[in-house]
Amino acid sequence: MTTVVGAVLENLGPYFYKLLIDGVSGGDFKNLTTILLIYGGTRLIANGLTSLSGFLGDKCASKSARDVRISAFRRIQELDFAYHVNKNTGSLISAFKRGDGAYFNLYFNMYREILPTLVSISVIFFFFGRLDWKFVLIMAGLLLLNSLLAYVFIKRNLKNRREFNDEEDKISAIITDNLINYETVKFFAQEEKEEKRLAKGFIGWLNKFYGYASTFRVIDMVIGSISFVTMTLMLGLMIGDLSKGRLTVGDFTMVSSFMMGFYYQFFGLIWQIRGIAKNFTDIEKYFAILDEEILVKDPQVAKKINHIEGNIEFDKVDFNYPGIAKKAIKEVSLKIGAGRSVALVGKSGAGKTTLVKLLLRFYDLNSGSIKIDGIDISQMTKSNLRSFMGVVPQEPVLFNNTIAFNIGYGVDRASKKLIRKAARMANLADFIESLPKAYETEVGERGVKLSGGQKQRLAIARALLIKPKILIFDEATSNLDSESEEKVQKALWKTAKDRTTLIVAHRFSTIRRADVIVVLDKGKIVEVGSHQELIKMAGLYFKLWSLQFMKAEKDGIEIGGGGLFKED
Repeated sequence: MTTVVGAVLENLGPYFYKLLIDGVSGGDFKNLTTILLIYGGTRLIANGLTSLSGFLGDKCASKSARDVRISAFRRIQELDFAYHVNKNTGSLISAFKRGDGAYFNLYFNMYREILPTLVSISVIFFFFGRLDWKFVLIMAGLLLLNSLLAYVFIKRNLKNRREFNDEEDKISAIITDNLINYETVKFFAQEEKEEKRLAKGFIGWLNKFYGYASTFRVIDMVIGSISFVTMTLMLGLMIGDLSKGRLTVGDFTMVSSFMMGFYYQFFGLIWQIRGIAKNFTDIEKYFAILDEEILVKDPQVAKKINHIEGNIEFDKVDFNYPGIAKKAIKEVSLKIGAGRSVALVGKSGAGKTTLVKLLLRFYDLNSGSIKIDGIDISQMTKSNLRSFMGVVPQEPVLFNNTIAFNIGYGVDRASKKLIRKAARMANLADFIESLPKAYETEVGERGVKLSGGQKQRLAIARALLIKPKILIFDEATSNLDSESEEKVQKALWKTAKDRTTLIVAHRFSTIRRADVIVVLDKGKIVEVGSHQELIKMAGLYFKLWSLQFMKAEKDGIEIGGGGLFKED
């Protein structure tokens, strides 16, 4: 309401000009002061209402934009592991930023521009109608003709905008990919290659930009020309009416002022409509996130589990990844008792990590079941299920924050005492306390300031802090030098005590102490037993063991890197 009333009052200026000029022409100076005071008061009220409307609108828009951004972010968090594996981070960030900006612009276009412009045109038509209906018909014809032309041009403009957005996302993806993998660029001195890759990406970007921008120039030329010709015709008609005494000088001034206002208002309206359509186009990918389907769904009526012992059972589990016909897991059945340590061994692609992902319910099974303490994990919410598990991945990725933040990430408001305790259990406390800022040390993006072994032990501390009943180590030592591997192994076996522990590893030195070793081949379990039992079987495990230890001389190669912070 404040926007409408403010817009009406703002557009009364030409009418007051008419009153003032007619008053001066007629020698009626008595009422000029009153007219000026009313005009001044009207302008002040209009300015106040417009400012109030802007203040209220901005408050509403900011909260709404915040809610939309949080909703999109929440949806991304809810989406399945498969979505995040396949997503392009740079493209997603580009869509996020563009969509968020478009949301604000959409509000501004509709409520701060379109609505006042429509009110202004209505005021113009009202005063033209009081004066002579031919002016209304001419302006209405102009409005209709330009609207039809604008529809055609804007439709083309939006098609070009979508194509340009796709190219813009590709550019963002290249830049983000470069920033994430800057170490590889530096290792191979390929800065020039990366610059050329970006320049090549801009070839398509420029073509789509020119196609998109050219539609603006067409809109300017066609609609501007038609409007100018119509305005000239209107002026000619008014001059004719003025010469015949049908219009007063005040009427001529009012119509001329309104007409010039209409030209800019209408042209502004076309641009605002184009802006709205553009913002809808920009917001498509942003809102499309909300429409992404969650494939691994929580049950409608879930079982809430507060405590588990840690018994795990895989029962005739079959699984293949979405879009891949070949089965990754075939008829796997395995029972793991609470507190037991089980190692999963096999060649690359045998299905070791896939079993871990299924246990975490990153994917749903094709058939069979996975149970914890006799409860099918599909009957639990994903957050409830994962709250009992601590995971140490092959390549821990840390937040660009402090050591304390990263260790305490898995729980709300972790105390310094608990953080230090977890670090001690992970054999990391001495190293952390040797640093100038200790637990407040920043680790850099993805933990780049730490070595591979330091990151692994920090990941162990992070997993331990949530006091998990099930610990999962997924290739936790595969990228480490021998010294770092030894430290991580000590932390691993110290923390595995009294917990159900799953260890995925290629290095047999890591898993030989496990209670049970499960050997996988092409998605099937082919051997089960202790280290000594499997050696005596002289099967696949013995073959893999022999191959690895024939190459034992390579174990001392530094792979993990020393990081920026050195340990004694």
